[in-house]
Parts: sequence; C-alpha cells; structure tokens
Amino acid sequence: MDREGFIRETLGDLKACPEPLLPALCAAAQAAELGRRVLITLDGPCASGKTTLAGRLAKALNAAVLHTDHFVVPHERKTAERLRVPGGNCDWERLTAEVLIPWKEGRAGTFRRYDWSVGLLPPEPLPEERVMILEGSYCNLPAIRELADLRLFMDTPPEVRRQRLEARESPASLIRFDELWIPLENAYFEAYGLPDEACYRVRMTDE
Repeated sequence: MDREGFIRETLGDLKACPEPLLPALCAAAQAAELGRRVLITLDGPCASGKTTLAGRLAKALNAAVLHTDHFVVPHERKTAERLRVPGGNCDWERLTAEVLIPWKEGRAGTFRRYDWSVGLLPPEPLPEERVMILEGSYCNLPAIRELADLRLFMDTPPEVRRQRLEARESPASLIRFDELWIPLENAYFEAYGLPDEACYRVRMTDE
C-alpha cells in the first residue's frame, strides 16, 4: 500500500474543508522523510474528537503526540489578570521554549509535563519523531501558530459534542465545563478568529 492509501485507511472516514487535506498530510510525511521537522496543530472545542484524531494521525504519520493539557499554567501563576487574556490558561511560554522551538531546530533536550494534582512531572527527552501532533485547545495561540506547518480544527457538530460530554463527565464536572472551560474556549476562539482560513476544518464521521 502506498503512503496515501495507508494514511487514508488509518484515518478512517474523515471530512475536511478545504478538501485536499490528504495531499497536505502526504506532503508532511514526505517532508519528514527528507529531514524536516513538521508540526501539526489540532485544535477545536472540548469533546470534538481531538484526542482520537491525534492518535490516528500519529499512527498514519509515525508522529509524536503532545497535549496542551500538559502545559496548563501552574496554580501559582493562574492569576485573574492572566485568565482575562484569551488562552491565558495555557502555558505557551514554557511549551514553546522547552519543546516546540528546540524540537523544530533538531536540538536534544528535556521537557516537563504538568499534572493538575502534583505539578511539574520529572523531565523527559524531547520526541525523536520528525512529525509532532500538538493536540488540544489553545494550540493556535500566536506564538504556537507561527511554528506550525499544518493546522487542523475539529468541526464536530455541537449536539454531538454535548452528547459526548454528558456520557463521559459527572454532573459536577459537566457544570464546571459549562461555567468555566467552555466559556474560556469560546473566548479564545472568538479573540483569535478561529477557525481561520488557514485551518483545515475536520470532521470524523465514523466515531
């Protein structure tokens, strides 16, 4: 099976706008084979299927996956002033400085994921893969966006996202999504005009 066929089979039933996403993914895979570091961002609302698609893309492109959830601003820096900035919940400064810039430049190094319950986790090596999928809300903040080679945005219908949230979250957690996380996401999307014309709007129809 050729590269395009393998990518198509691995991703499943995927719809994108504009349509030629598959050639763009094939071009990304080819660039990586030629030695380039290719960063693909995968943004979208909560429960839109970002993590599922990231896993499929990783398999199709032999890519590393990094989640923006591991780069949340620590509690000691989570001030009201910081959270008033759209996307301020994301520690984009550390994400770009520790991971994205050195990885794109092919440098060796380590980085630390953030865990809500314990704080910063022990250092781990930067990924060796030449393709990285950065998955999660806020991966289109300006400092991150300028490093991306390909930008995807999940276009899952609101009613489907709601069904998923209700199925997976507790009543208390659902209230927190409605009162905090979803408004923060919507403010970020509105502030930065997302999805913009450079994003591939993607929808999986086989979940």
